[in-house]
Amino acid sequence: MSDSTWRQGLQLAAAVLLSYLTSTALRLPEGFWAVMSALIVVRPSTVSTLGAGWDRMRATAAGAGVGLGGVWLQDHFGFDSTAAVLGTIALLAAASAWRSSMRNVPIAALIVLSSGAMAGHSALQVAGLRVAQIAIGVASGVVVSLLGVQWNARARFDAACASALRKMAEHVVSDLGARTPPAHEKEAAAAELRLALRELAVQAASADREARFWRRLSRCWRELPQRSETARCVGLARLTIRTAHDAALLGRLADSATMGRDDPAWTSLAQAANRALSTTANSIEGHGPPELGLLRPFAAKVTLPAGELQAPLAPPIPWIAPAARLLMQDLTSLAGRAAC
Repeated sequence: MSDSTWRQGLQLAAAVLLSYLTSTALRLPEGFWAVMSALIVVRPSTVSTLGAGWDRMRATAAGAGVGLGGVWLQDHFGFDSTAAVLGTIALLAAASAWRSSMRNVPIAALIVLSSGAMAGHSALQVAGLRVAQIAIGVASGVVVSLLGVQWNARARFDAACASALRKMAEHVVSDLGARTPPAHEKEAAAAELRLALRELAVQAASADREARFWRRLSRCWRELPQRSETARCVGLARLTIRTAHDAALLGRLADSATMGRDDPAWTSLAQAANRALSTTANSIEGHGPPELGLLRPFAAKVTLPAGELQAPLAPPIPWIAPAARLLMQDLTSLAGRAAC
């Protein structure tokens, strides 16, 4: 289990405890409504939690207003409670389809509308108490996330991106080696890389969301001019996934080649691709530009003059050249986009 999974689990547990203890300390009945709200709000990163908390707050305000109005109508005019609840929730659920951020409106309204009179409290008072518990749950989730100090989503994404590139570098050396790895080892390595790339895509969305949050906050405080918000990390994640396909293509071409796997050209190609991938990973982490010089001869375009191929100009493995060019282009784009 990854560190991020452990961290989110601990955040959820802390938010549950904080929301329940706060409700208990304030002597609010039915404290589990606060717990449920905290579970809905907490997200893997602080910015995600703040966004969910804001959406939840807006949904709570709208849903609670509708719910309180429904309870008041039931209390004063004696409307049938079941028909009123079902009709109101159905209308809110249909209306929430227009704005995804307000999909919690029918949930909040249902929590309030389903409240009944308790000993010492009228139905309207119980509805108000449930609104207070939802607010406690949202606040608990935001506080726990802020204490977790998850503001470095971009740095974590860059580290994960570099780690994925280093995995590709190891796979290239294995795939192009003199000994073909067993099928089960190749499948296990490919599955591990696919999992890393899926997690990378999730981290990219979180990092870009955090970057947008800081840009908007800076504009509010410093009155900066509004600029187009480019999804830097999402673009890097897509390039990394494309690079993984290009690197794997080298291994597939080697498997279908008639040239022996013990040929020195394969070893040279493996070293060149490994060096290019590893130094690009270092470049993403801010440790200098990528070194693509060793890979460049394998990507060279050669024109056949009058049916004759000059040996000094020929790439070591001619049919590898298109795949090597694709890999070089993606690595160059990765390094350039990471520097933005």
